[in-house]
Amino acid sequence: MGYGLSASAVGGEFPWIFNPPATYWDAMSIVFKYIGGREGGLDKLKGKTIGYIFLDGGFGREPIPMLEQFAKDYGFDVKMYPVTVQDMQNQSAHWLGVRRDRPAWMIMWSFGAMTPTAIKEAARVGFPRDHLIGPYYAGGEDDARPAGSDGKGYLSLNFNAVGRDYSAVNEIIRYVVDKGLSGAARERIGENLYNRGVYNSVLIAEAIRNAQRLTGKKVISASDMRRGLETLDITVARWKELGLEGFGAPLKVTCSDHNGHHIAYVQQWDGTRWVRASDWIEPMRDRVLPLLDAAAKAYVSKDPTWPKRTEVCDNPS
Repeated sequence: MGYGLSASAVGGEFPWIFNPPATYWDAMSIVFKYIGGREGGLDKLKGKTIGYIFLDGGFGREPIPMLEQFAKDYGFDVKMYPVTVQDMQNQSAHWLGVRRDRPAWMIMWSFGAMTPTAIKEAARVGFPRDHLIGPYYAGGEDDARPAGSDGKGYLSLNFNAVGRDYSAVNEIIRYVVDKGLSGAARERIGENLYNRGVYNSVLIAEAIRNAQRLTGKKVISASDMRRGLETLDITVARWKELGLEGFGAPLKVTCSDHNGHHIAYVQQWDGTRWVRASDWIEPMRDRVLPLLDAAAKAYVSKDPTWPKRTEVCDNPS
């Protein structure tokens, strides 16, 4: 869900991989649309420096092609600060570099222990947290809470709602938590990453439902599940039917597009909790999709034995 190789969203080349609701390339484009809104236009970035601090591995390097393309298009410089796994909790040298380079914005591709460490270090060197923005996997309460008051202002993307004010979430409390069947502590219910799990469960359950409808089976196979995922279409009305009105944006997946390249919003840590800091923001699909198609073809072309798609398609649009 929203993770992994962005190019794998191309269903014609990767028929067995699904990564809705948005790729990391979409996420990077949303970050820049938000920054552009704050700066008065992306053209205002010309001649400025954008910092990119990232976990040095596939995850952190995944959106770099999109970042470099934007730097070329809008005329800004990029300073990169790779963080190894061993240094996730030891970033003092990286942030001294940030203080020296004085970027206008810092984009942070992190998860786990790297995120709260970075927020604390940003505060230590005086970098404004309201100009530090991470992706949706750097936006849990445990990412910002450890920084205390120093975390106030930090930004991250999100594609699901935060909080308990949803009938489905209250039913989880009633039928799971109150019966002692939850693996999560009660106070965690409604936190961002708990709700992310609810969101993921909706995708899986709706895909199973689709597969059962398509096949007439009660117990489905892996192939049936692929068909169910390729026909995901969660509308505003469907979110409401599920007891999750406003919990997520409409989501649709097709045979050719296993992602959907859907909208996200920016949230901000107010010192104790996440609050919305933007409306829903559309990714720059016109910029992202051609690059993704090219990346998918390049990936597949490296393996001469890569099979052509032969799987049935129930949703070609």
